[in-house]
Amino acid sequence: MFKIKWDKEINGIFLTDKTNDEVINPPRPVFYEELDLLGFDRYWSYPKSQKPLLWAIGRRYYYKGLMVAEAKGGNLFQSPSIVISEEGNKLSLKPISIEKVVEKNKKALFVLENEAMDFVEHTYRVYKKKMDFFAVSFSGGKDSQVVLDIVSRVLHPDDFIVIFCDTTMEISHTYKAVEKTKKEYQKKYPELKFYTAKPPKDALEFWKEFGPPSRIHRWCSTVTKTAPFVRLINDMDKDTGRNNQPKTLVFEGTRSEESNRRCTYQRIASGVKHSNLENAEVIRYWNVTEVFLYLFLRGLELNKGYRYGLGRIGCMICPFGSPFNDYIYNKINKRAIGDYIKILKNYAETLGYKNEESFLFISQGKWKSRTSSNGLKSKHFFKIEHIWGKSKFILNLPREKFLEWLKVTGDVLYKEGNNKTAGELKIGNEIFPFEIDKQDDREIIKFSNISRNIIAQSEIKKVLYKSTYCIHCGACEVECPTGALKVIPEVKINTKLCTHCSNCLNLARRGCLVAKSLTMSKGASRMEKNRLKGFGRYLTFGIRNEWLKDFLSKLELWFSDNNLGNKQVEGMKAWLKDSELLDNNNNVTELANLLSKTSKLSNKIVWEIIWINLYYNSSVCQWFSKNLEWDKIFRMSEIIEMVSASEESISERTIKSGIKSLFNTLETTPLGKELKIGIIEKRGRERVVKKLGTDDI
Repeated sequence: MFKIKWDKEINGIFLTDKTNDEVINPPRPVFYEELDLLGFDRYWSYPKSQKPLLWAIGRRYYYKGLMVAEAKGGNLFQSPSIVISEEGNKLSLKPISIEKVVEKNKKALFVLENEAMDFVEHTYRVYKKKMDFFAVSFSGGKDSQVVLDIVSRVLHPDDFIVIFCDTTMEISHTYKAVEKTKKEYQKKYPELKFYTAKPPKDALEFWKEFGPPSRIHRWCSTVTKTAPFVRLINDMDKDTGRNNQPKTLVFEGTRSEESNRRCTYQRIASGVKHSNLENAEVIRYWNVTEVFLYLFLRGLELNKGYRYGLGRIGCMICPFGSPFNDYIYNKINKRAIGDYIKILKNYAETLGYKNEESFLFISQGKWKSRTSSNGLKSKHFFKIEHIWGKSKFILNLPREKFLEWLKVTGDVLYKEGNNKTAGELKIGNEIFPFEIDKQDDREIIKFSNISRNIIAQSEIKKVLYKSTYCIHCGACEVECPTGALKVIPEVKINTKLCTHCSNCLNLARRGCLVAKSLTMSKGASRMEKNRLKGFGRYLTFGIRNEWLKDFLSKLELWFSDNNLGNKQVEGMKAWLKDSELLDNNNNVTELANLLSKTSKLSNKIVWEIIWINLYYNSSVCQWFSKNLEWDKIFRMSEIIEMVSASEESISERTIKSGIKSLFNTLETTPLGKELKIGIIEKRGRERVVKKLGTDDI
């Protein structure tokens, strides 16, 4: 929030609201434990003081405002190299008088804490009647420590709870910090309740079952944090007699400075991590220096991991962790992290990396960018065959009962006997007969009539994935709004409570996080690629009525005379090519010249011709035309799920981009409200579409 300058006189920093050439990036304090770990004792002399000795910005170290050293390189197995600057030669470090630093910054810290306290008080007052619970999400790290202190000074201990999410991948120092903090607060506020939310299994077991998490497939956050947090709240609420899940406002320590993605978050956001959680970011605008100064000001517990140089405290091994953090985690938690390294080594070897290559694969963090299921072995799978109007599914080693999971899609009637089951599934007004034949470790399931109903196909396919791969992680259970679904220790659906909302099926692509991880796309065949070519080529932009008018009025001159941004121009070109108004070399076509004259007479005729061409040339428009029923409302998220289930060879990101482009086109052109190809409306926070069609052609 404040700008920062060096206070060279006392080897400190100064918070200021003035901008000038002396302003620096926010530094963090550095302690002797970090210097020892990195080997600085070979270059400098310093005491084993509890106070910080110098400051660091990134991996550069500063003493009295001068850059005295830099740590370069390093990874999980290799220590960084230390480069001492000319100013840093043979330094004798003295502890920073943190009391003086805090004293000089008291006014700025007063502004910070009062703004945060006002925010907490205002938020509580506004949401008091809307929420069932107020909670502080406590991680044992510096940011959540500050949030807990601020909230506890504003709200009565009876008005909120504290929840520590134990992912089982925490470092030992975190558990110590959590326990010590709990004792201190319960001594001050005996009424304050602390809870620990844990996943149903140790994270190590989930790593074996899911495969390593990655930046692309981040199952770990949902399974070990969000789902246990929500399940704990639901369990606390189960005796209230409420039919729906409780709503909770969570005070948390997310800061916009931490990443580019987080800087786009709203300070109070709904449904970011779960539909029933409202997240309030108490110290959103604070920088890292302000957080540390506040800890020193208030004498709050400091997780020892920071004293070793960790920038952020979290899981001991993380796909988003930096190589520098990886090195520190491995040094201070070597025994525990070794079990995860064994899994990564087996994964690397399965991919074909041997001996030294496997260590390079791990140390260079290549596992963190896993996009496919290559290298992950599973005996669990199912096959699909379509024969004479019947769909045949062969499940190998299913982990859960297909019939039980099927109940979430609709009303199920069946009769069992001699390893054979005959039944009917009713979804809406349609009935789909099915047969199940159990053969040792396999189940053969046959459905009639589903090939003509893409929604039924999509949902049954997700049920097949869930039946085959379910490991009872609990992620989909907490998505159930009525409590009808229980997955721990086994799947049970209460048909009296289930509303067939499909929340549990739409949790992830393929309906199941494990299935998503173990069956991630390995690439499409040439036929599939041709069929789906260009699905996301419009970059989420729709072709707008005013853009088309501008193009048709200028034709060749439009390329040098338009008001669009670079990406908008690229998206527009893609639409113009699929509309056959530009050829592949970006030349204006004969049709464009003709429509340029016609548009002055009838804009509607122009759009009718364009839609015909888009049907034949745009895979998005063709999918929309062929697969969505007329006179029925579809949510955007529902359509994305339908495409995802039927077209597994393209990524979810590409699908979302294509569908958003189409919605934007229908919303801003005569194709929507005038020609009624698809009328776009807003329902709550989401857009929906309804295909009506026109008789005025």
